This record gives sequence, structure tokens and C-alpha cells, in this order.
Amino acid sequence: MRWAIQLAALAFCGALCAQAAAQRPYGAMVVGGIEPVRIDGQQYFFGYSFRMDQVLTPLFADAESAAAYATTHLAQLDGRKDKAFWLAQARETLDDPQLSDRDGTVLDLSGFRRDLASLRSDPRTLRALPGVDAPAYLIYLLEMNCKWPDEPQPARVTAAARRLGLDMDDTSGWLEYATYYLTGREAIPRRASFNDAASVYLWYLDTLLVHQRYDWSKELGLRS
Repeated sequence: MRWAIQLAALAFCGALCAQAAAQRPYGAMVVGGIEPVRIDGQQYFFGYSFRMDQVLTPLFADAESAAAYATTHLAQLDGRKDKAFWLAQARETLDDPQLSDRDGTVLDLSGFRRDLASLRSDPRTLRALPGVDAPAYLIYLLEMNCKWPDEPQPARVTAAARRLGLDMDDTSGWLEYATYYLTGREAIPRRASFNDAASVYLWYLDTLLVHQRYDWSKELGLRS
């Protein structure tokens, strides 16, 4: 029995190693590509892995910088590429992004920043804040760039989520439901309050922002 368990463990470890090798077939380099996002009129580029569903780089304010980084950190399925290849890909993806349609990669965060600042300064407000409904593409990128901590949420957030009737076994939908309540799209449950929705919303968003694999805080300007 002991040997069977050990053999099973070795097989499992081998599978994990094979998976890691598939994700990083060229040593420290990861198979991925360059994607665009325009934030408040400023064009940025970043690396993304479709295999891993993960952001791979910081945000770069020009294609040249993104290409230079990709030369030493990213690869394609058929191997490493030079800077000219990555530069061409960055420019081509402006017209043909793979993660979203072209319009979806253009983000105006002015209203989001305004209402987020209002919520941070006065989480007990009863005024609906439509601007906290963040662009879906932004939240997607933050989640794909987040190394979610393996720790429980604060007790006050847990209590707020319970009063809101949220799924206590799965936090993945908490931001979405809290947004519904804060924007006035859905009525807050009778036993809960606007402050409960604010507590859940800010905890989830700040967790995304604080635990970024690659810090986009300066470009996004969303940290408290």
C-alpha cells in the first residue's frame, strides 16, 4: 500500500512538472502574446497568456518598451522571437486585439475614479453611485493579474456578505452583486445596508489591486 501511495504521488508530481514545462517550454520564458488597452486616452500594452489565463507583464506606455520586455520574457509556441517580431505584433494588435473587441479595449475611468473616491471617503452614503460599475474588461484584467491571497476575508466583510445574502462558499460573484446594490440597479436586502455593500465592494476591489502580480497601480490610479 505504501509503495502504491508513493507511486501515485510521483505520478502526480510528474503531471505537475509536465504542466509547468508546457507553460514554460523555454526556461523562464512564458508562451504568450502582446495585447493593447487604452486608459483615459493613453495607449498601453501588456503581455498575456491564453494558456494560463494570466497577465504576464507590467503595463507599457509604448510598443517599443513592450517589445523589448517580450524579447527576454515571452515566447511563442515555436520558440523565442526577436524585438522586431514583438513590435510588429504590438502594432497589429491595435486593430485586431485577441482578448476583446477593439472598442472593449478602450477604457474611460474618470467616472469610475470619481465615484470610487466618493465611496472611499463616505462608505455610509445612501446615494447611488453609478460610476462604481467598473468596465468589465478592467475587472477581467485585474483578476487575471491578481495572485489572490489564501486567507479569509475580515469578519466585518463576512458579516456584511451574509446580510446581503451572498454565496458564502464562493466569493467570485461578490463584486458583481455589491455593484448592483451600490449603483441602485437592485434593491438592497431588507436586513442589509448600503454600508454592507460598500464593505464587500471595497474589500474585493482592494484585494485585486493590492495583490497584483505586476503592479498597474500607477497607470490605473485606483489605489486608496
